[in-house]
Amino acid sequence: MLIEHYIVDVRRQFTGESLTGARRRLHELRDWSKPLPAANSGDQARLEGHLLQALGTGRGRNPLGVTEVVPGTDHLVLRLESVDTFAQLLLLLPYRDRRRSRHGILDLRVSASRRGIELVLGRSGSGRALIVGPQGCDLTTVLDDHRKVIESRQYLPLWTKDTPHDPMPRPVTSRRPRPKARPTDPYAVRPELASALLRRLHLWNSLVAGSSVTFTSQSLDSGPLWTVERCVPHHRPLHDDIATALADPVAGPGLPLDATDHPCDQQQCVQSFDSGRLTVRTIRGENDRPARPASRARAHVRSTFLREAKQSPIAHDQTRAGHVLQLIAPWGEGHAGAAEQLAAAWAREGLHTLVLSTGSSRETRNTAVSWRRARLTGGRGAMFKAYSSLIHHDLEADIARARGVFDHIILVKQNWTDTPLLGFSPLADDHLIVAGGQFPRTTKTTTVRAGELRRRTLPLTPTESAVAWLHHRLGRVPFSDVPMTGLLLWCERDESCTDGFDTEVDAELARHGMPVLGRLPQPPRFSPDRTVLDHVPDDQREFVLQQANQVRQSLGPAHANATAFRTALREYADL
Repeated sequence: MLIEHYIVDVRRQFTGESLTGARRRLHELRDWSKPLPAANSGDQARLEGHLLQALGTGRGRNPLGVTEVVPGTDHLVLRLESVDTFAQLLLLLPYRDRRRSRHGILDLRVSASRRGIELVLGRSGSGRALIVGPQGCDLTTVLDDHRKVIESRQYLPLWTKDTPHDPMPRPVTSRRPRPKARPTDPYAVRPELASALLRRLHLWNSLVAGSSVTFTSQSLDSGPLWTVERCVPHHRPLHDDIATALADPVAGPGLPLDATDHPCDQQQCVQSFDSGRLTVRTIRGENDRPARPASRARAHVRSTFLREAKQSPIAHDQTRAGHVLQLIAPWGEGHAGAAEQLAAAWAREGLHTLVLSTGSSRETRNTAVSWRRARLTGGRGAMFKAYSSLIHHDLEADIARARGVFDHIILVKQNWTDTPLLGFSPLADDHLIVAGGQFPRTTKTTTVRAGELRRRTLPLTPTESAVAWLHHRLGRVPFSDVPMTGLLLWCERDESCTDGFDTEVDAELARHGMPVLGRLPQPPRFSPDRTVLDHVPDDQREFVLQQANQVRQSLGPAHANATAFRTALREYADL
């Protein structure tokens, strides 16, 4: 199965979107590291938390009576299956009673349009949702009837666009510390969890056909605690793969399962996630509803996704190669993108790869490095990412642990621009220099004769071009004193092939001890993280796979002896 079809089907099983719509929206994303985008503002996530609470007890053929969820970074579209489901959302609309007490969400504004009912939350309107009813149903009439009911009770609706927002609170001028005020909106504190659950509402029904689900919350000062109650048919087991799907960081919400033992018996199975912020209680339904089983294609995608998400980086049944490759950028940029391109290409070929970034960040204080899945590969290989702090972690121990887990570890150090000598790591088996691959073909000279400037353009031979390129690009790299494996060059996206001039320059660079092992197309600026596991042209994907395979075949063996490399570094430091 093509990676595009696989990721589209995975997204559809989370959202319930149509095939055409999911394919079009997926191609609009910059890359597929997050097939389901997250809310980019607090008001957007807060609005989705209120929507989940209002719809939490809904019933229908679909989860909570929602046929389709279309997530966007700054908006959300919900397609409802009945008017009764929309009636539950009317309780969120703000109004003022005869005692001048206000009810509902005060900063929520609602308007009707040709597409449906638009909800706007926040003073700046950064939280947006569109509610679409079933075919042939006019939700505008339902909204007008609700407004008439409110006005018949002599209440004042506060959800229209013309309703002004409350004035901003005055700034505190007193130096006396005030007690921390409790937020008026309980969903304003850590609303990301509810947003992630609503955007993946169809996950529950995709795992178990014929099941039902409800959502309830308990408001605390530290944020709401959510409880999900699932009812599965009698013939289905209570303990299934829901923990695997919720823990997936790429398509899923990335919620870790709490380490405490959860109660699981013949009556119920209770699991806790994200330090107790989410509790999933699975029980058996009182009666089995007739459910149409999933098609063979959708069942294959679901099983492939669960198998891929279950793949632990720790391999007990086979031995990984454990090769460590360090990418070095003399000017401090470009090597991270090259590492992701190589890791994605090798993962697509069925290998387990890890991009291990190192730096001097003081924020990470974990005792051990934890790697997280970076991309969906369709079940063939696996691509992970990790960060190792040079202050709080032991890089040598982290690499030793990763050697027994992954086929290839690509090391990216972030301190090359500060101290070039410390940019080399003797823990790596091979070292590649990442640089631009545009070789100079001409040079310019400027002279003064008889008081006039004279400029000339002189052609360069391949030998001269190679020397000029080495002095310009690798002027900070002691490649004549420290052994390097070779070069990994960037090329333009429309220049995948080299001509005779470039071939002669490559031969001259190899004579200087810096062979060109491969070339990668320069990623576009608007999507710098795009790899072969994303939406790229077929010819570009084939070119990257061919170049990545060429680089891998040119590398040395894993667990190489680093004594000679350490000696070269020591001798270079003494110069």
